[in-house]
Amino acid sequence: MATDKDKMQLDVQEDADGSAVVDLPDNFAVEDDHEPKEKAEGGEVQDDEPDLPNDSEAVLAAKRARRKAKRDLAKRSREEKDVQLNALKRQNDEMARQLAQADARLQRVERESHNSFVSRMDKAIQDQQVRVEYAKMKLAEAANSNDGSAMVQAQELMYEARKDLEQLEGQKRQIERQPAPEAPVNAPDPRVQRNAAQWLERNNWYKVDGSDTDSRIAKEIDVELSKEGWAPTDPDYWDELDNRLQKYLPHRYNGASDGNSTVRKPRNVVGSSGRESSASYGGSNRQFTLSPERVKAMKEVGAWDNPERKKRMIENFIAFDRNNRRS
Repeated sequence: MATDKDKMQLDVQEDADGSAVVDLPDNFAVEDDHEPKEKAEGGEVQDDEPDLPNDSEAVLAAKRARRKAKRDLAKRSREEKDVQLNALKRQNDEMARQLAQADARLQRVERESHNSFVSRMDKAIQDQQVRVEYAKMKLAEAANSNDGSAMVQAQELMYEARKDLEQLEGQKRQIERQPAPEAPVNAPDPRVQRNAAQWLERNNWYKVDGSDTDSRIAKEIDVELSKEGWAPTDPDYWDELDNRLQKYLPHRYNGASDGNSTVRKPRNVVGSSGRESSASYGGSNRQFTLSPERVKAMKEVGAWDNPERKKRMIENFIAFDRNNRRS
């Protein structure tokens, strides 16, 4: 008995370059029991161990078990690699954070030391100015009383006080000529700059000043990603940005709007990057691109004009890309 999935028809649009884009319905799913392999030549798509009509239930169960074991092994390998990569990324980020904190602490200590020295210098100058005024007062008292000895002492005190005051003022002028340590500036992360430059290069429609609607939409999506915890230091951040923008700005990704456009399709082909946002994982991207070689293979075996065979081969391609995606 035919199920709703078997009756489902896929909308396939062939492009001029020989490739084709498949619009996947929201309820479209791929069976896990298929792991097709694409031959290097001939264009046909077959399983490593295809189910044969005369296979017994035990043989079919064994094949399914082997296919599942292979998938589980590949999944574990990918997960282990992801864990190792994430651990290295965390270590690098932590080292960068600690270095930045240490540099900030050093600069803060230098600024505090400089400011403290200047404050002590100002206090010393004020004290010497008081000594000078005191010496003047004593000199005046000695002159009024005609006390020659007191006048000599007052003159010596004034001379020493003025000499010390001039030295302190000279030291302060020398300090003022030296630039004070600057406050630390949060310089842009070079990884963010590099990733952003690459993204801007392949999305030359984007206006940094947000002067058009598409650029403002891109800014909003960018803010959403940051709120969700995506890190712009990670290339995955920019792939996810492309994937989401394709949903809202398909005209910027599904083909050049003019001859000078250099837009690049993001990693939306199922399995092309192994990201969970792909269609086979129920993400927001619901399109699958058939390469010109695959379209040619489907035509050669007579499946292109047969809706059921075409859908089945597309399912196999999706399953193959998903199970053999690059980690």
